[in-house]
Amino acid sequence: MVQIPSQLLSDRAVIVTGGASGIGAATCQLLASHGAKVIVADIQDQEGRQIAADAGGLFVQHDTRDPASWARLLDAGKAAFGTIDGLVAAAGVKGNTTLRSDPDAADFNRTVSVNQLGILLGVQIIGEYMRSQAKGAIVNIASATGMPPAISKDIVYVSTKWAVRGISRVAARDLAPCGVRVNTILPGLVMTPMIAGSIDADAEQFARAKASIPMQRLAEPIEIAHAAAFLLSDMATYVTGAELVVDGGLVA
Repeated sequence: MVQIPSQLLSDRAVIVTGGASGIGAATCQLLASHGAKVIVADIQDQEGRQIAADAGGLFVQHDTRDPASWARLLDAGKAAFGTIDGLVAAAGVKGNTTLRSDPDAADFNRTVSVNQLGILLGVQIIGEYMRSQAKGAIVNIASATGMPPAISKDIVYVSTKWAVRGISRVAARDLAPCGVRVNTILPGLVMTPMIAGSIDADAEQFARAKASIPMQRLAEPIEIAHAAAFLLSDMATYVTGAELVVDGGLVA
């Protein structure tokens, strides 16, 4: 078995949005185990504080849709740890709009503001700080639904995940000369609270979805976290603008 250094991210300060649950929470815990100083950023206060306590890090209540909230998050991280070395943008929501559903502006605005605008603001505000420091790594969490073939009918959600890919690629080229790397992870189906709710709502549909995965199982959040740790680390110093698909072969 390949042994990953236990202090892979020693003393690096890393912000994780959506850090209170699912992929974000698993990422916070894993990064801390690799020596990172974790800033857990989430709109959920109680859950976020617990994850921060478990990871020995800092909790900052944060709304990814709000530029002022991003500025406060950056300031809090710098005040606590002196700098920000990494960002894992894992915050996201599930949409509810298909081609056949009634037009729903509220669902569109909610999904786009969290999944797309939130990513853009993180890249702009944290990325510009990293540019000034001439170092840093950003990992944006998209989805395997944001690439061919179209495996989800949620047209708004899918469009936001395609957008994350575009934002990451543009940012990667822009920030690369400054020593800042930007990469994207595209998970398939992951056993998160959001997915668990879908399973409870339609067990038959879940069974079909699981059967469509060549590895015949859903990912665990920690498996996505491992990919994020790699992309943040010095094992990926020449990796930028990349898209790492972690989906059990779903879109192979």
